[in-house]
Amino acid sequence: MTSAPAPAPPAAVRAQCPLRRLVRAPVVLTVATGAAGVCLVAAPAAVQHASGALLAATGVLVLLLGARRTAAPAGWRWYAGALAVTCAGGALIRLVTDVPASAVLGAVAGHLLTVVALVRLRGAWRTGRAQLVTAAALSAIATLLAVRLVLAPLDAGPGTAGLLRAAVLVVPVTVALTTAAALLFLGTVDPRRRGVAGLLLAAQAVMAGASTLAVLAWGEVPPSLAVWTRPATAVAVVLVCVACRLDVPRDAEGSGPRPVGVTVALLPHAMAVVAGCLLFLRIGLTGSADGVDVALAVVGLLVVLAHQAVMWRTQQRLTADLLRSQSYFATLVRSSADPVVILDDRLRITFASRALTDLLGLDPEQAVGRALLDVVHRDDATALFGRPPGPAGTGSTVRTARVRHTDGRWRLIQATVRDLRDDPDVGGLVLYCRDVTAATPAGDPDPALLELSLTDPVTGLPNRAALVRRLSALRAEAGGRPRSLAVLGISGLDALPGESGAAALRGITARLVRVLRGEDWLARTKDGDFAVVADGSVADAEVLAARLVACVGTLTTPAGPVALHACGGVTVLPDDLDPAEALRQCDLALRSARAAGPGSVHRHDDALRLQQDRQDTLRADLACALEGGQLRLVFQPVVDVVLHRTVSVEALLRWTHPVLGEISPAEFVPLAEQSPLISTLGRWVLGQACATVAALPDPDLAVAVNVSARQVQGGSLVPDVLAALAASGLPAGRLVVELTESLLLDSDAVIEDLTTLRQLGVRVAVDDFGTGWSSLAYLVGLPIDVLKMDRQFLAGVEHDTQRQALCRSVLHLGGSLGLPVVVEGVTTDTELTLLRDMGHRFLQGYALARPLEVAQLVQGHWPTGVVATGVASASAR
Repeated sequence: MTSAPAPAPPAAVRAQCPLRRLVRAPVVLTVATGAAGVCLVAAPAAVQHASGALLAATGVLVLLLGARRTAAPAGWRWYAGALAVTCAGGALIRLVTDVPASAVLGAVAGHLLTVVALVRLRGAWRTGRAQLVTAAALSAIATLLAVRLVLAPLDAGPGTAGLLRAAVLVVPVTVALTTAAALLFLGTVDPRRRGVAGLLLAAQAVMAGASTLAVLAWGEVPPSLAVWTRPATAVAVVLVCVACRLDVPRDAEGSGPRPVGVTVALLPHAMAVVAGCLLFLRIGLTGSADGVDVALAVVGLLVVLAHQAVMWRTQQRLTADLLRSQSYFATLVRSSADPVVILDDRLRITFASRALTDLLGLDPEQAVGRALLDVVHRDDATALFGRPPGPAGTGSTVRTARVRHTDGRWRLIQATVRDLRDDPDVGGLVLYCRDVTAATPAGDPDPALLELSLTDPVTGLPNRAALVRRLSALRAEAGGRPRSLAVLGISGLDALPGESGAAALRGITARLVRVLRGEDWLARTKDGDFAVVADGSVADAEVLAARLVACVGTLTTPAGPVALHACGGVTVLPDDLDPAEALRQCDLALRSARAAGPGSVHRHDDALRLQQDRQDTLRADLACALEGGQLRLVFQPVVDVVLHRTVSVEALLRWTHPVLGEISPAEFVPLAEQSPLISTLGRWVLGQACATVAALPDPDLAVAVNVSARQVQGGSLVPDVLAALAASGLPAGRLVVELTESLLLDSDAVIEDLTTLRQLGVRVAVDDFGTGWSSLAYLVGLPIDVLKMDRQFLAGVEHDTQRQALCRSVLHLGGSLGLPVVVEGVTTDTELTLLRDMGHRFLQGYALARPLEVAQLVQGHWPTGVVATGVASASAR
């Protein structure tokens, strides 16, 4: 079965020729034509006339045949007519006079038709008429002055003084008109036809030069110039034909009104400057200016004055239109009963309508600069802003949240969120808020409005507000059958874009509903969290939660299959338990389950309560730990087992609590990373680490500092590093910044910051390498210098051949990329010996040295040699 021939590509596709074709073809043809014209200079007069006539006829034919396939057929037919009239007029004038150069006078009519052709090629006028008309007028004046300056020394020969004088007067005018028309075409044409307009302007410039040369040759000043008129004319004809060939039709895109560009706006002023310079040059060369020059100067000044007047009136009209438009839309916003709020990237209010006063009791002017999250319920903050509303400028998302009025009452709103950060007129997130609080002082609430305020818009399930109402109602039923609360947390949804995420939530909801029993009650509390009010004991709720967790797995979405994981937290619901406390207990149990790993289900108990109380205490005390001198740095050496010396130390943070004693970094570092204190803490660690190592006697010892995700993502990493290096005097090459693989995947801004640090000389290390998304292709394009192999690779490495193979693979990967590999977590002599025999050179861990206090570093108590068994000989062991 034969396939049908492919259809011809549309004109818009054919028009997309490469830029080199647009430039190369005119250049090649122009050079070839000019060379041919020069070769014909020595030919007999009859041959020259015949070749000129043939070229003109060919040009007319090309323009007529190609006009129907162009963007402006009528204009190109006028151009063909102008070329024909130019050649015919030149031939007729030569019958009257024997001077070959007199053909320039016969071409005047053709030049005037060229002006008409250029105007017809332009098509419909758009914006910027005043700028363009005045630019054309000033361009004509400048061209007239230029040609008159060139023709000033001309002396008409005997017998032809009358015709020559006419040529001296007429030719500058026609040259000025055609050049101005071509310049006008270039300044107003569609940008996609800008190349065509440039060729026509070049053609008219060449034709203007040929006409000027012809008049000079007519006057024999100097006579040798006559040989260049024919090649120049031929080049102009070829350029016009090439422009016609390239002027293919375009689609309608961009055919609407366009704002005036800076080139068009400045064109009148540029032409005025050129005209003034030419006038001063003529006066300087001739010593005076005749009446024509003075008249041209006066006309030019009047044109500039008219241009300024028109621009002033246009500016006044546009300003009035803008103010009227602003007033119109401001009135609409003010009269709207629903508040409109615009937020910046930090979720701070940049604009608020007057209706915000009714919703929150805040004056719109006082609200500007405040963070909207200050008035949003903390349980609803993630639901409102946790997931972006989608690609900037596309669609909208409806979110439900509770906001606090200044009188302390909570209001329930539905906010339509639109991301217009890429819109230069807005530059932020726009919230269209509607108060859907289902409570009125008198009478019952509207049932439809009440249902809307208690329903999740994505899944159709009851939302968090409905869950609170349900728990309150169960509390009022004292003495009823036992019930429990289970909260299900699903991870993996954040990576899905808008509609795919919504489809995944609906798919998960369908799976959960199939697992529920008859009396169980399901709600969606926030992005990836679901809650179930379950009948029966807490043990029954644990079984139900385990079944719900098990039903979450791989899900097919519009974005493709996605692997989801879930954990569960369970608590009992006694009659006297406040709904807020019940939700807090479930959140604690869920947090504990997440720490245990995917698929876990934990019940709330006293141990969890004590653990949460301890975390709350540490979180509160951490704010004053830095000021109270409770935080300090210790330094663990990294040993080069080949050179038998310490090459760097890693700065590690320690906390000695005045009551609880030594706090494990695994316990307080996650708390610090969740608090705003982490940025201040990160700067302090950088400054202390650099200052400590800079004061040591070893001039080659480097220091590695871990940086937090918030410090990197907040854009403060580069300034913090520069400040630490400047304050300590530590050379940039002795600082190593360590960060995790996930941060390297975060954004292009992170990559730019790391690239800047490397350019300064700071080295970048990937910490815990092998636990994230590393691959060879991924590593090649990243600005990194060191790989730190995670200690998980060493679990059982003495007897596990597969783990030994992994260790060798990481070493080979680093070597192939030219990146040194540091193995951390080396705790036994056997591991040390095994890794050294594999070829690993840089090792870190208790088998070499424990973390050292600052005093030990200053006294030089770190590993300086490696004995035969591979164990560091250091007093710090």
